[in-house]
Amino acid sequence: MANNKNQNEQWMLLVLLLKEIAEEKGITQGQIAEQTGMIQSAVSRFFSLKFKPTIDTFLQVSKAIKVNFFFEDQESKTDLNKCFEKAMEQLGRRVDKLAKN
Repeated sequence: MANNKNQNEQWMLLVLLLKEIAEEKGITQGQIAEQTGMIQSAVSRFFSLKFKPTIDTFLQVSKAIKVNFFFEDQESKTDLNKCFEKAMEQLGRRVDKLAKN
């Protein structure tokens, strides 16, 4: 049961963090709705923690607020930059790695 509570607190913390960042930047819920295609009341419910958002919704709101997220290895055993570069390459997002015409 404690694990479930911890998971709820984690997504709530991330949503509240986005809310604080949006407020700090002066970005309104209406602007977020316009950028994401969500209706303003859905954005309001998102920030009021009325529902647990999908990862897609969370990332859409993050993008509208212009926030990037990163990973941190708690054990410091992994070269996360190397892992990130490999993942980006697999998506074809590294221009220097693309085939030349």
